[in-house]
Amino acid sequence: MNLAKFNWRIILTIATVSMLFQQAFSYVCQMVMPFLADRIAEDLGISRAWLGLYLFLQNFVSIIAAIGCGGFIVRYGPLRISQLALVMMGTSLVVISTGFLWVYPIAAVLLGASAVSTPASSHILARVCPPKLAPLIFSVKQTGVPVGSLIGGLLIPLLLGLVFYVATIGTTVRLGAYGAAFVTAIIVFSVALCLQPIRAYFDRDRQPDTKLSISDLPETMKLVLHNYPLRDIAFAAFAFGGLQSLFAGFFILFLLDGLDYSETEAGTAFAVASFSAVWARILWGYLGSGFVSPRLILSGIGLFGAVAAVFVAFFDGTWTLYEITAIAMLYNITALSWHGILLAEIARLAPADKVGGVTGGVLSFTSVAMMIYPAMYGIVLAYTGSYRAGFVVGAIPSLIACFVFLRGPVQGSWWTATVKGTRQLASRQTMATIIVVLGVGVALGITSTRIW
Repeated sequence: MNLAKFNWRIILTIATVSMLFQQAFSYVCQMVMPFLADRIAEDLGISRAWLGLYLFLQNFVSIIAAIGCGGFIVRYGPLRISQLALVMMGTSLVVISTGFLWVYPIAAVLLGASAVSTPASSHILARVCPPKLAPLIFSVKQTGVPVGSLIGGLLIPLLLGLVFYVATIGTTVRLGAYGAAFVTAIIVFSVALCLQPIRAYFDRDRQPDTKLSISDLPETMKLVLHNYPLRDIAFAAFAFGGLQSLFAGFFILFLLDGLDYSETEAGTAFAVASFSAVWARILWGYLGSGFVSPRLILSGIGLFGAVAAVFVAFFDGTWTLYEITAIAMLYNITALSWHGILLAEIARLAPADKVGGVTGGVLSFTSVAMMIYPAMYGIVLAYTGSYRAGFVVGAIPSLIACFVFLRGPVQGSWWTATVKGTRQLASRQTMATIIVVLGVGVALGITSTRIW
C-alpha cells in the first residue's frame, strides 16, 4: 500500500488505528492465562498460586526485551517488530494449548519478549504525530488495552463454553481451556498478517546496518535515570504498572475462586470495567493536550488508583456484582488509564531518534513491577489463602506517585530530597501547623456529631 500519496492526517489515522488494534489483541493475549489459570490448575492438580510464578518469569523477560529493543526497532523497523511481537504472543498461546506444564515456561518467555510491541508502536506514532496532539493520539492508541479487555472478557468465556459437532469423527467437541488458547492464537496470527500492507511505509527509514550490542541496555537506563522528569515517569510506570498487573492477573481469579462467581459473571464485570477506561484514556489525553498539566493528571491517577485498590481488598460475599463492577471501573479509569499520557510525555522528553528505546527503558520499570507484584501476591496467596492483602500493599507506591507528581521533578538524588523533606516536616513550625489543623478538624468533627 502506497501511503505516501496521502496527507499527514490520513497517515496519522492509519497509524493510530493499526496500533490500536495491535495493542488490543496484544492485551487479549495477556488475559488468556489469568482466565485459564483456574481450569488448568484443576486439570493438572496444582495450586492456583503457580500463576504468580508464570507472570514473574514473563515479566523478567519483558524487562530485558523492553530495555534492549531500541536497536532492533531501528534495524528492522517498528512495524516489523510489532508484527513479530504478535507472532510471539500467538506462539505462546499455542504452547499453552498443548496442556504440558513443563513447556509453559517457554510460553512465559515468548509472552515476555513480546513487550517490544508498545515501544515499537510509540516509535511509529512519534514520527507521524504533531507534538501538540501527542497526549490525545497516544491515549487513543492506548485504548487498545480496554478494547482488548472487552474483546478478551467476552471472547475467552465464549470459547471456553463453545461446543460443536464434528461430522467426520461423529462426536461433540468442547474447546475447553486448551482449545480456547489455540483459537485465540490463530486470531492473533491473523492480526499480525493484516499489518503487512502498511509495513513498507512505516519501516521506510529503518537502518539495516545498525549494530546490536549489549551495551545498549545500560546506555538506555542511564538516559532515563539521568533525565529527572523521565525518572519520575519511570516511577509512575512502576507504581501504576504494578496495580495493573494485580488487576489483570488476579481480579478474575479473585472473583472465581475467592467469591465463587461464574466465569461469565467474572468475565462480564472485567470487560465492562475495562471498557470504561476507553473514555478515561481519551479524556486524560485530551486534558493533557494543553488544558491540564500531565503531571497533575498523573498525580490524580496515583491517588484514586490507590483508593480503588484498597476498596478491592474489602470485597467479600456481601458485595453485589454491581458494586464490585463499580469499584473495578474506578480501578480501570485510573490505574489502567495512564499509558497514553505517560507515553506522550516520554515521546516529548526523549531524543527524536531514540523514542522507541527510551520508551522501552521507561516501560522496563513497568515490567519490573509486573514481575514483583504478582510474585509477591502469589506468595501471600499461597501462604494465607487471602486475595485481599496484596491489593493493599500494591496501593502504597501509587499513593507515593501522587505526591511525586504534585511538585516539579526532584533535582539530584531522591534520597537527599526525602531526607530534606523529612527534616522540613519535623520542624517546629510545620509540626505546630499540623497539630493546629488536626485540632480544628477534631473539634469540628465532635461539634458536628453533637449537632446531628
